[in-house]
Amino acid sequence: YNIPIGSSLDGPQELNDLQRGKGYYEKTMRGYEIARAHGLLVRFITTFTSHSVKFKEDIFNFYLEKGLTLKLHPCLPSLKGDNPEEWALDPEEYGELLIYLLDKYLENVGRIEVMNIDHLCKCVFTGRGTVCTFVDCMGDTFAVGPDGGIYPCYRFVGMPEYVMGNVYDHPTMADLAQSDAWKRMHQFKEFVDTACGKCSHIKYCRGGCPYNAIVPTDGEIKGVDPHCIAYKMIFDEITNRVNEEMFGSAGGMENMFQPQSMKPSGSGIMSLMLKKI
Repeated sequence: YNIPIGSSLDGPQELNDLQRGKGYYEKTMRGYEIARAHGLLVRFITTFTSHSVKFKEDIFNFYLEKGLTLKLHPCLPSLKGDNPEEWALDPEEYGELLIYLLDKYLENVGRIEVMNIDHLCKCVFTGRGTVCTFVDCMGDTFAVGPDGGIYPCYRFVGMPEYVMGNVYDHPTMADLAQSDAWKRMHQFKEFVDTACGKCSHIKYCRGGCPYNAIVPTDGEIKGVDPHCIAYKMIFDEITNRVNEEMFGSAGGMENMFQPQSMKPSGSGIMSLMLKKI
């Protein structure tokens, strides 16, 4: 079925095992080799923390040299630990990381795939979210837990307050819509419409991930995804660069629709925007 196997890998062995425990790297790479030997596609997610972001070049080069696809997510404050901010990646640092990876990706087009950058570029190009973090997922995306519980997303699985129903009860969409979890998710959507109404990126950002916004505040809707700063940084960067490439101006995507002399396009950010993903 060409479905990739997913696992976590945070870069070179020393750095990875510092974050995930001694021996994790060897076990993971051993499993990776077994899967590859059987013709299976394997992809990894890399968690960037307040510590590992200092070694972003080492991590990028690791993936480049290994011929692996790079997909990342930022470490959020822990919901369980005594020191929740210990490993959390600051939103501005995350934005700087994404811009760094954009630069490195463009330097190595054809040699590596950075999935996050692909999706971010496609968001700007199409004017809509192309990955779950940046779309209106309410009512369109569901996850089913081991006990049959239905949740708004896989990230909520195991959290009783986000159960919308159970597959064994054969609920209709109308039934799910009566759940507190469904209503809370739609309240977030309405909040985004107001809070982000004047943002130029609202159509393809949608306030980021509802889980990131809601869960740390015990279900209260107090803001959008805390990485909003990072998203705005990278979306601004992509928008400015595509305008520079096409028109020699970073004045915003609206310039694309003004009569101007178009610059010749080279190998640049448009190559990522037009890439099939």
